[in-house]
Amino acid sequence: MIIGLTGGIGSGKSTVSNYLKKNEYVVIDADEISRAITAKGTPLMDRLVDAFGPAAIDRKELAKLVFSDSKKKAVLESIVTTEVIRIVKEELKKGDKMVLDAPLLFETNMDEVCDFTILVTAPLELRISRVMARDNMSKEEILARIDNQMSEEEKIARADYVIDNGGSLEDLCKKIEEILNV
Repeated sequence: MIIGLTGGIGSGKSTVSNYLKKNEYVVIDADEISRAITAKGTPLMDRLVDAFGPAAIDRKELAKLVFSDSKKKAVLESIVTTEVIRIVKEELKKGDKMVLDAPLLFETNMDEVCDFTILVTAPLELRISRVMARDNMSKEEILARIDNQMSEEEKIARADYVIDNGGSLEDLCKKIEEILNV
């Protein structure tokens, strides 16, 4: 079984992912893979530096560049996303009770390899406050990232299950259990 897990920045997707790990699911984290393959000194980082200059080395600077320019974002995705997808597909072959934790699950059509998908959502202001506290980002930077992602409405339409993570951790865990016991 492969569960596709997605959600926008600050929605609480990582909290759901961690809960599933504790319940014996193998979680494949697309962001983690992306960070590993674009670490300093890797061939992909060299390609990013060629494409974006020295700013590519600083993830926050690179994010500022690509989230303010759709053409630059497309270049970044052409360099990194293809490789992440290749690695994810290999990892998914290694077991059962798998979770594909991917912010761009629908954008990359990786939902097609999943048995079902879960979208984690939360009210916008809550998402913003979570990210500001966690990542020391400005509201404008966060909104730029959100604006460059698939709309929440489109994600809801594509998801098999939607979890509203605007409440307590206990409520969130109950919602996850309800889905897994279907």
